[in-house]
Amino acid sequence: MNRSLVAAVLLAGLPIASEAQSSQSSQQYSFKFQGDALGRYEWTRDFFAPAGTEIPPNETRYRLQARPRVELGISSLLFGVGGEFNYSEDENTEPPPALLRDNYKSREARLDLAFVSFKPVDWLQIQGGRFEMPFGLTEMIWDKDLRPQGGAITFAKKDKSGNTRFAATGLYAQGSHVFDDEKARMFLGQLHVGGASASLTGSYIEWSKLGEIEPMIRRQNTRLAGLYVNEYKVVDGVVRLTKDGQLHTQLVIDYCWNTAVDRDNRGLWIGVVAGSTETAKAKLEYTYASVGKDATLAAYATDDFFWATGWEGHRGDVGLRVAAKATAHGILQYQRFKDSARLAEQDHWVKRYRAELRVKF
Repeated sequence: MNRSLVAAVLLAGLPIASEAQSSQSSQQYSFKFQGDALGRYEWTRDFFAPAGTEIPPNETRYRLQARPRVELGISSLLFGVGGEFNYSEDENTEPPPALLRDNYKSREARLDLAFVSFKPVDWLQIQGGRFEMPFGLTEMIWDKDLRPQGGAITFAKKDKSGNTRFAATGLYAQGSHVFDDEKARMFLGQLHVGGASASLTGSYIEWSKLGEIEPMIRRQNTRLAGLYVNEYKVVDGVVRLTKDGQLHTQLVIDYCWNTAVDRDNRGLWIGVVAGSTETAKAKLEYTYASVGKDATLAAYATDDFFWATGWEGHRGDVGLRVAAKATAHGILQYQRFKDSARLAEQDHWVKRYRAELRVKF
């Protein structure tokens, strides 16, 4: 990844912070240490194993992850640094596989976040470095564990309750994957309207320099001799309907369309949530998705379903609050690689069971 880009952005902010500290006596300072941790055990059943291969039909593995971060605020500036620590039963890069299904290295300590955020007024925010994706995308487009590396600017209007009524955002990023994609570039423009009970988010995402993406990163898109054939200029719309009360409920509908290709270019993601592990004791969640092979760029979509594009599947999640900042989850997934090049695999359903403990600190 382009560490020099991160360093340059952070260093550029230091003189501003120093000048502000010496010239204003009413500076506001803040310090925050926080993070999250994950413990996961998973069982995968009925992998498709073509004749003559050594792919096991069943697999189990565990994964441990911790992501601590430190944030320092100085008036309108916020500096943040965070790490990611992973340990998994398998070693997913040794030996290097032909195709990697994960968006993380199973045994690694790495820089996860390194950013500066400038918010001179309530309606304007400028971010630079390596930061959390600041948009309302679902995991059909962007894996929540990945961080864009570059810069973003957001103009937003909030109501008295702090809900965003309108926002316009632009983002440019390069080298945002955990693995080597140094020259791969992404531009994202987005408009958001709505409030606490209903919102609509429209995005345009375009990727370029795809030849720089490391070959073992997931690439379920159309390729010829290992190279990408198509462009990815994706229009994405997300509707969120939320109802609070004794039973918190939410409906999320995400539809994407890669305007640069003519077939296998649409994706649909539907999520339903009932309950909450923050304001109540339990939550039920169901997700259905059907994603065309070239609906979006596979390298950056969620890794939870193995195939980032070209798949169809269901996911059920039962979550229980077991402590003030800890939740336990039982998850069942049922999915198929509907656009596989192997005809026999297209109707072959794979089952995945997961037990997870998630902690915030």
